[in-house]
Amino acid sequence: MKNSLKTLERIQKFKIDEQRKIMVELQNKEDKIVNDLRRLIKEYEQEKEFAAQNGYMGDFGAYTKRYLQYREAFEQALNEVRAKIAEVRDIISDMFKEQKTYEIVDRQRKEALAKEEDLKSQKMLDEIGTNAYIKNNKKQ
Repeated sequence: MKNSLKTLERIQKFKIDEQRKIMVELQNKEDKIVNDLRRLIKEYEQEKEFAAQNGYMGDFGAYTKRYLQYREAFEQALNEVRAKIAEVRDIISDMFKEQKTYEIVDRQRKEALAKEEDLKSQKMLDEIGTNAYIKNNKKQ
């Protein structure tokens, strides 16, 4: 049973590591989307400023429409990634709780075995002491 508990702990650590890798990938994806969104907003502000300075050259309305579509797509993708990140965080949290349970059970098992060994040693020492006392008192 002891080995199976250690095996469960190792498996759990492996699963947690896998979820952490997924989390890192999702966080990198989130960072990319945020950077792309910032770049889009910056480009839009530059275009808006250019159009205002140059007396409305070109079709700024169509540009604004495309900008709003792109921005909405980025924001939707960002919300989806953040929702997945929250899910993975919950999974990792649950996995840590399960791992902690294994560790507590293992620690309690070790403490119980140590206590049992101490009791056996104490009984043996008591028996040796009792036998020595009886042997010494018989001679008198």
